[in-house]
Amino acid sequence: MERGIIPRKIKGFRDIDADLNELRQKIISAASKVYRSYGFEHWDTPMLEYADAIGKYMPDEEAVDQGVYNFRNPEEEPILGVDGNEIRDAEAKAIMEHQAVAMRYDLTAPLARVYAERLWMDVKKKQVMETNPPLFRRFQYGPVYRYELKLVPGRYREFWQLDFDSVGTKDVAADAEACIVLSDALSAIGMEKDTFIVKVNNRKVLKGFLASIGIDDDEQEGAVLRVIDKLDKIGWEDIEKELGKGRTDSSGAEISGLSLSNTLIEQILNFLKIATGVDSRKEVIARLQKLTKGNELAEEGLEELIKMDSIWDNLGFDEQRIIFDPTLMRGMAYYTGPVFEVESLLTYKDRKGKTRKIGSICGGGRYDGLVENLLGLKVPATGASIGVDRLAAILQMANPDEVKAQGPVLIAYFDDSLLNEYHKIARKLRQAGIDTEVYCGYFKGFRKMKKQMAYADKKNAPAVILLGGDEAAKGVATVKNLKLGKELSTSISDKKEWISKVQKEVPLGELVEYMKEHF
Repeated sequence: MERGIIPRKIKGFRDIDADLNELRQKIISAASKVYRSYGFEHWDTPMLEYADAIGKYMPDEEAVDQGVYNFRNPEEEPILGVDGNEIRDAEAKAIMEHQAVAMRYDLTAPLARVYAERLWMDVKKKQVMETNPPLFRRFQYGPVYRYELKLVPGRYREFWQLDFDSVGTKDVAADAEACIVLSDALSAIGMEKDTFIVKVNNRKVLKGFLASIGIDDDEQEGAVLRVIDKLDKIGWEDIEKELGKGRTDSSGAEISGLSLSNTLIEQILNFLKIATGVDSRKEVIARLQKLTKGNELAEEGLEELIKMDSIWDNLGFDEQRIIFDPTLMRGMAYYTGPVFEVESLLTYKDRKGKTRKIGSICGGGRYDGLVENLLGLKVPATGASIGVDRLAAILQMANPDEVKAQGPVLIAYFDDSLLNEYHKIARKLRQAGIDTEVYCGYFKGFRKMKKQMAYADKKNAPAVILLGGDEAAKGVATVKNLKLGKELSTSISDKKEWISKVQKEVPLGELVEYMKEHF
């Protein structure tokens, strides 16, 4: 059987149409303006990185089973030693290899490489140490790639992220600012303030509390965090079971528990529920202070939350915008201090008609081990990421009529003898800042008006300019306002009345000014 070349996409990848691209660009443009207003610089990094420079998996693994796209560079390159010089053999020849490279799986790992690469020589010379890392604030957007073994609806192997980070600062004022930036960015993108809430927690408070009740080794702590992280999915009752003897899930599968004592489970649940029904951030802090009194790490984390709360209060970001939530587990094993997440308050109905929450939109936190593997010293950092495609899907769901891409003004093609005039008008309109297209489709030797109007509708053109022999003889063009026509179609049923309002003859000498005024 002959092997065929079939037009198809790689699994987990998508074609992005004009509407989604338009929405994606609106999100990026609006958020980028907010990021710039806070002093973040726009940087870009390559799609491909040396695998050992972005970490999180073994670069010598040949199989793509570590959640990344990893392969060998076809170009042979010298192997470098820890001093940055080429490693040579007994004959002083550079030892070469096809080095492992990977497609970036997020925008944070390349940020670590950028920061470390800029400082590498200064660190070697002891000019930069943990006491004096330079401040670097950047934002970046673009596609990232992950090899998802199991693809569920809504998850893709290529998706866009929109990050901002502050590297080189221990001050939690930067964390407080990050929460404000996220709130401002989402508002600028078009989300109403009452449709989302910023939730904040602190790894130090939770870690200190767990240590105070005897859960003080990393393995046991990590196991507890993984269970708590399921809260939104399985609820309090099943969380209690998984902390204890385990449970049977809805499919009949047995989920093993951590076998903690009833006393420990009760203490953990009381800690997690401490903010339930509490509106005031200060009241949450007061309750946490009583529960963690005497634990140095937890008290340090609470002092950070108090400072953040003060900044928000001063700027008018009350509990309608930002709250403390001890149940927030977002990447707790990765973050080292404050952690924050934005939850959408919107809901939707699934295929079965059941109302569901949208959940997390974006978030971030403090990760002070950012460049340690690359530079050998800890550099404090904090930042956040907006999932562009996830946010676009939410906006499409909330306002489906507002996310269609705006098309160009279309100049219809009637007469070959007027071809030069069509393009002359189009050029003048473009020079006036109006996107304009001259129709160039061709059907069986002549251009059909019905086809041209259907084309204009499909592209969401705001208007069509009609110029045939009769109009040219009179020195006018007919402008058909498609945008207005759609609006009036629901209220005007008389075709003549509708045409009288939607179509207008405009002198050719006044056409550009007319189009600038109305479109």
